[in-house]
Amino acid sequence: MSREAMRVIAIEEHYADPELLAANGFDVSRLPASRRAGLTDHRVRLADMDRAGIDLQVLSALPPGMQHIPGTRAAIEARAANRRLHEQALTVWPHRFAAFATLPLTDPDASAAELNYAVRELGFLGAMIHGMAGNRFLDHPDFAPILDAAAELGVPLYLHPGFPPLAVIEAYYSGLSPVTGHALATHAYGWHYETSLHALRLIAAGVFDRLPTLQIILGHLGEGLPFHLPRIERMLAEAAPHLAHPVSSYVRNNFWITTSGYFDDEPLQLARHIFGDARIMFSVDYPFSDNTTATDWLHGLGLGLDTRHAFAHRNAEQLLGLTSPVDAPGATL
Repeated sequence: MSREAMRVIAIEEHYADPELLAANGFDVSRLPASRRAGLTDHRVRLADMDRAGIDLQVLSALPPGMQHIPGTRAAIEARAANRRLHEQALTVWPHRFAAFATLPLTDPDASAAELNYAVRELGFLGAMIHGMAGNRFLDHPDFAPILDAAAELGVPLYLHPGFPPLAVIEAYYSGLSPVTGHALATHAYGWHYETSLHALRLIAAGVFDRLPTLQIILGHLGEGLPFHLPRIERMLAEAAPHLAHPVSSYVRNNFWITTSGYFDDEPLQLARHIFGDARIMFSVDYPFSDNTTATDWLHGLGLGLDTRHAFAHRNAEQLLGLTSPVDAPGATL
């Protein structure tokens, strides 16, 4: 496929290191070897990026990050993980990698402090949140320090799906084969609707009336919100009269979406209609989706050149404060 010269930034791209995996207990042995290599080896990752024509990845910890680890240990582990990522990736390949911080969500005050440290001292671009922490969403009053810190710093929070609580798994996904139940609970369906609920709870709880500059990123072309938004707005107009604005106003002013794992033309057209072209950003969901498949789709979109550039890099540059180099260096392998 012939491709025009275009900077490509991908912003939902996962990584892991041995200490991170040991801390959060995530078992990667079930993943194909090629995906495991991309998660843990930055040189493998760079080679994949070069083959696909991706200039910059914004790295984030594999879910659940550190947010289910209790107490003081969570803050220690999160600080160590963020420092390792900075030292092992960002300082070695500063023109190829940026990062979202992992936070110790079981301690909201420590999370706010870690976000400040990661942004101000390490140059991170925000933080990724993996679903609920302690069976609570971010609209819970205990998490206000994190939201306040993000708004004050002017950095976004990326709401990524997380593994559902055991009670939800038992009620919704039991009685099926383990493989089928796990898929429905996570990447095949459940993840997306839990994350859209997370977003709607932030709106309904009045978070954006209190913090009107706070910005939230959703992956997977909006986690179903583009399809459901008209009905949601009608139903919440009477159910949430305390809100200062219509639901769609918050969606279009406080949320951004990415293409992570969704390389389909028709859902993109609906997302464009709901969110507008200035709030859609390219992502792959590496290594769980394929870089080349994603960039082939991006370059083949039947859209104007300016719109493709907006999706590929300009919108991310605007939101994340990334500079657009005239001559972006290649990888050093």
